[in-house]
Amino acid sequence: MITISKTHFFDIKAHGEDAYPDECCGALLGGLDQEGTQKTATELVRLENQPTENKHRRFAITAEDYRALESRAKEKGLTLLGFYHTHPDHPAEPSKTDLKFAWPFFSYLILSVEKGKSATLRSFELNIQTQSFHKEDLKIGN
Repeated sequence: MITISKTHFFDIKAHGEDAYPDECCGALLGGLDQEGTQKTATELVRLENQPTENKHRRFAITAEDYRALESRAKEKGLTLLGFYHTHPDHPAEPSKTDLKFAWPFFSYLILSVEKGKSATLRSFELNIQTQSFHKEDLKIGN
């Protein structure tokens, strides 16, 4: 399970609407419970979508962005919990491309943006044994 604040929820929605009709992306930093099963995002980081192809259909995070996120998390005593991105005019379901680039542990939040308006937000995790995504519980906190 991953928990994000209402502020983060609205920030993701605003980012998706601002970027429409292109995809947007960002990262979630935060902490884990003692069992390491429940994630709580405490910081949201907007990233520049830098795909090598169509921004409407793809998002990309550079190696430099990833290193900066890990460094930022370490400096603040946080963990990089995952990423969010949008699917303009498509469902909030992982694509084959999402699966191709997914790593275990991370939460992948996907927001559908329909005709410029944010719609459904869902979270997924990669199941390493089946090499497929499973839906992750997403809680919107205070």
